[in-house]
Amino acid sequence: MESDTTEKESAAATTELQASPQSESVVADESVKGADADEAGNGKGEGDGEATPPPSKRVKLQEEEQQTEGNGEDQKDDDEEEPPQLVAVERVQSTQSSLRKFSRIPVFIVDYHNDVLEFIYRCLGTRHLPLERNVLVHFDSHPDLVVARDIPASASYDKDTMLNELSIENWIMPTLYAGHFNRVVWLKNSWCQQIPTGKHEFRIGHKDDRIGVDCPLDYFMAEGNYCTTDELQESRPVQLQVHDADTDDLDPTQFLSAADATGFILDIDLDFFSTSNPFLEIYKDANCYAQLTEIFHFESVEPAKQAGTATIADYCATAETRQKQLDALKRIFWHLEEQRSFDGLEPPDETVVTPQIYAKILQLAEQLQAKYPDDEIDWLLIFDSGSTTDNNGLPHHISTKKELEDYFAHFKRFLQRLPVPPVAITMAHSAQDDYCPQDQVAFIEEQVLRLLREVFGEKLHEKAILHYMDDPWDVMKL
Repeated sequence: MESDTTEKESAAATTELQASPQSESVVADESVKGADADEAGNGKGEGDGEATPPPSKRVKLQEEEQQTEGNGEDQKDDDEEEPPQLVAVERVQSTQSSLRKFSRIPVFIVDYHNDVLEFIYRCLGTRHLPLERNVLVHFDSHPDLVVARDIPASASYDKDTMLNELSIENWIMPTLYAGHFNRVVWLKNSWCQQIPTGKHEFRIGHKDDRIGVDCPLDYFMAEGNYCTTDELQESRPVQLQVHDADTDDLDPTQFLSAADATGFILDIDLDFFSTSNPFLEIYKDANCYAQLTEIFHFESVEPAKQAGTATIADYCATAETRQKQLDALKRIFWHLEEQRSFDGLEPPDETVVTPQIYAKILQLAEQLQAKYPDDEIDWLLIFDSGSTTDNNGLPHHISTKKELEDYFAHFKRFLQRLPVPPVAITMAHSAQDDYCPQDQVAFIEEQVLRLLREVFGEKLHEKAILHYMDDPWDVMKL
């Protein structure tokens, strides 16, 4: 699975979170009211975009409605003098009449894909998006649906933690857990095989304060994120649709309708059009990635599913076995990082890491040490690389000029067939992390913006916000 973080960084994030525990009481409407009071709207205001939590965490400010916009400052002063009483409520939603509208469709462009959350959270906080039940249409060569292993589920309601700790492969799942989105449509090219095409409906919740799903796809099994429905706490239903977009047959009315007009985000990763697998280049002289593919392989439950014989017990056994495998491999590679050798390492349980696989790890280490100086070998990076292999691996497809022309044509037809325009468009370069080829990314961005202007015309904001160039932006002025 796509990754740009190491376990060491994630562990440091966990330590920090444990040192500063977050309150479980979240004020559902606080971010919305904050947006009213702060018309500056630069996307950095504290509290903007916090979500409506699950039932046991939902609270609401019990206060009188303001009679006019003019008495907002008086109300603010009253709140400061006397803290409001918090009372439990059912799910709070932004109504059609309470939502703001952009004068034109904004385009927010980042380099690292997870940075689009800064804009999305701000739109939630200013009521340009409902707090819940939005739909994310996600053009990408990667699903970005990994669960961050070392970030607590409860941190999904802490905007600052999400912005600081999430990364390119795991930024979507906390928004599903928090309810900001309840539908994701992953649009990919046919050379992306991480998740099979079709409609996948499942529940997302938490187990021991870690996000989990009851969806037995290999993609979720590979990270040990599968749980039974009964194991999930405070779960909610979500829908994932996966479609190949390199065809003229893609019809957005299959997953969008006029009812989505107020909550539709169009998200485009430029590596959708051409993508590389940067891990193929890591320690290439030692054939590292190919060996990691064998070391991290796990037995899939897919054959049993396709035969119609798979049971919940099979899913649980596969998930448990995979989790034990990842834990054992992590222990080995962490030992190598700290000790720089196998000395003092207790051999793994042979039922988890077989002698044959352990021999492959020894062989990999020997070849790496023969080809590279010891201080150049990053064993945690190697572990992360292995974690991306899964059973389908990351796609690697550098598109030709002719292929790009075809993909642009398919993309334009998709835009023309949309039943409603998006509320906002987010876009990621994915060039600095080497997923979109750096010699193609500028051309791809230019063409995508051209197509957006051709289709949406005056509905589109005249200038895209180039977050990667530190463009200033103000949601309240868009």
